[in-house]
Amino acid sequence: IYMNSHAEDFKVPELRRYLDTYLRGSGGYDAEARIKLMKLLWDAIGTEFGGRHELYERNYAGNHENIRMEVLFTAMGNGVADACKGLAEQCMREYTLDGWTAPDLINPDDVNIIKKASRDQGI
Repeated sequence: IYMNSHAEDFKVPELRRYLDTYLRGSGGYDAEARIKLMKLLWDAIGTEFGGRHELYERNYAGNHENIRMEVLFTAMGNGVADACKGLAEQCMREYTLDGWTAPDLINPDDVNIIKKASRDQGI
């Protein structure tokens, strides 16, 4: 399993034990934190914009390894790496398995088919 299909999977006891076992992260991160990070990364680089930007970098920027190392070392030296880590942690703090916790973000509960079916069946 690379990623679970939906956050609701973590609430199903039969699935949760497998998710906790096979999707756990390293460095003290549990499965839930790892999946949140993976989905954040997908939004950043796997979307149409992120994909086009990555192709541009891959084809026109030069040596792959050296470019990444230069950017990383520069970011570490000027504090941007820590700021990026802080942004990622803030993004992941703004939602839980039950939805958004940030007041400016709206949960899609009124149009969520999975939750509606669960409520209708009394689950």
